[in-house]
Amino acid sequence: METNEVVMSGLQLKKLLSRKVEPIMLDCDLRPVELDILVFLYSEKNIDTAKGISRKKHLSKAHVSKSIDNLHSGGFVELTEDKDDHRIVHISLTEKSGKVIDKVAKVYEECRETMLKGISEEELDILKKVITKMNENINHELGE
Repeated sequence: METNEVVMSGLQLKKLLSRKVEPIMLDCDLRPVELDILVFLYSEKNIDTAKGISRKKHLSKAHVSKSIDNLHSGGFVELTEDKDDHRIVHISLTEKSGKVIDKVAKVYEECRETMLKGISEEELDILKKVITKMNENINHELGE
């Protein structure tokens, strides 16, 4: 498999996911980065600050902060000042965001089923091992 084939597979999956979550974003008046932040906060229990999100997602802190402000004003997240350091603001999901995340999880599962149709458990195990090795190689090269 050529490098561009691997990249194209990822891009095709991203295109499928984007198409499937678009109605959710329109219904909830969310931009892609805002939806991405909600899903990230749900899945990454140990990271709950704009700084942490920007580092992990490789987004500018200003972009993340603006998105968090929009999410807060829309009632999707709550902001709480850190008890030890008032400069740090912790972000938590609200019940409203939980409903959105439930819808997104269903879309992700549908896309997963589409992507893995006709692939055996053995093939999937091999794929997982290969992807893990590829990511390790890339992270090593990037110094991460």
